[in-house]
Amino acid sequence: MKIAYFDCFSGISGDMAVGALLDAGVPLGVVEEGLARLGLSPSQLTVRTRPIVRSQIHAIKFDVLRPDGGSFDAETGGHHGHGHSHGHGHSHGHSHSHDHSHNHSHSHTHDHGHTHDHGHSHTHDHSHAATDVVSEHEEEGHSHHHDHGHHDHGHHDHGHHHHGSYAQIMELIDGSSLEEGVKERVRKIFRTIAIAEGRIHNMDVSEVHFHEVGALDSIADIVAVALCLEHLRVDRVYSSVVPLGSGGMIRTQHGVMPLPAPATLEILKGYPITLTNIPMELTTPTGAGILKALSSGTIELEQLQVERVGFGAGTRELSDRPNLLRVVIGEMIGEEECDTVTLIETNIDDMNPQVYPFLLERLLESGAVEAYLTPVIMKKGRPGMVLSVLAPHGAVDELTKVMYRETTTIGVRYQTLTRRKLIREEILTPSEYGVVRMKKINSAGELRVIPEYDEAKRIARERGLPLQLVLRKLGDVARQAASTLSKQQGEPS
Repeated sequence: MKIAYFDCFSGISGDMAVGALLDAGVPLGVVEEGLARLGLSPSQLTVRTRPIVRSQIHAIKFDVLRPDGGSFDAETGGHHGHGHSHGHGHSHGHSHSHDHSHNHSHSHTHDHGHTHDHGHSHTHDHSHAATDVVSEHEEEGHSHHHDHGHHDHGHHDHGHHHHGSYAQIMELIDGSSLEEGVKERVRKIFRTIAIAEGRIHNMDVSEVHFHEVGALDSIADIVAVALCLEHLRVDRVYSSVVPLGSGGMIRTQHGVMPLPAPATLEILKGYPITLTNIPMELTTPTGAGILKALSSGTIELEQLQVERVGFGAGTRELSDRPNLLRVVIGEMIGEEECDTVTLIETNIDDMNPQVYPFLLERLLESGAVEAYLTPVIMKKGRPGMVLSVLAPHGAVDELTKVMYRETTTIGVRYQTLTRRKLIREEILTPSEYGVVRMKKINSAGELRVIPEYDEAKRIARERGLPLQLVLRKLGDVARQAASTLSKQQGEPS
């Protein structure tokens, strides 16, 4: 199984993720062609890469630019109106050809003193006209596009903010000619960010109107990540524990707030994080959204057979670490994979049992890995049920809401569980019923192919056949497929 492991030792942002994947071997043309299929032409934006060296490590910096070569943030700078001071704190003493038509009403106190070349056309990427981090990414250095997904507050005159609402972005993605695998990854990322935004602003996901995350440069970052993962044929994403800056304050449209940024922290609920003493933003909402939506959690690197390694660069320098993101592309070693899930449980002894089948169905539809009931005798001597739900990263809050809405419980409990699972792969197998989906599993050196129950049920219904007959015939097909695959792989059949 091909995986991508994001080693976020300095955090993660959208452009850093793209840079790392490009450095791992994805041609820039894959991104350019994909953005064209999305409908984003060179008349709207261009993309480029440039080499960066940090701590003697070569990395790729990915930039999304206006057609004239300027950065998107320069175009929108006059609308910021935050009156904040940038205090870049770099110390690099070269002359910037910044292209700064910012008019931010903030003073640029560039205390520059070192002479490395940042290649500035100054892609500050803080398309901020509304909320969350205003300038700390300038200090910390990710050129982060600050895609907090915050609402536009009426700033619709930014030229590139044509796709600001969640519905508009979904319409853009669905109506494109991108491959379905790319579309699905992009949908997951935007939905993850939208759910977090809805919680922050106390509104339904359908009502969320993005600002920064709806800008063309941020859309390009998210789509580019999906394009790269699809090109590399990545089956699953993992990451290290995600570091967040803390101890600093950020000026937002809603006032001064503490780091980590509210959107980033909301997105990463239930995901392994660590707070650092760095008073700068290390992980942006887009970076957080990529991991929360696509990652299966954290793993240890010794479980990988490494094939490729890539580094993506942020814009600024950090004092205690290279401002880089590393991605490792490889195959999972062994017959097992590990991941983490959250067990949500509650005890119920006062509910109509007719509700339980509907409840389990609703929980599975809402993203539960498993949902099941265990009969128990409760503390008052009444028979009851323990409702257990296994939730993947990103679904804990939604599943908790379903439990409150559909049951009589007034409280739930959480546990984080580590799972070990045999690695399985979906294969398409010819049969007398047409091509059917089956699972290929390696266990103790034996290759097994197992029919999917849902496929058998579908065939039985469509053809009016007994389910047992279909299962028996698909079982014969599966055994033959396992024998053929074993011979192809040089394994005993």
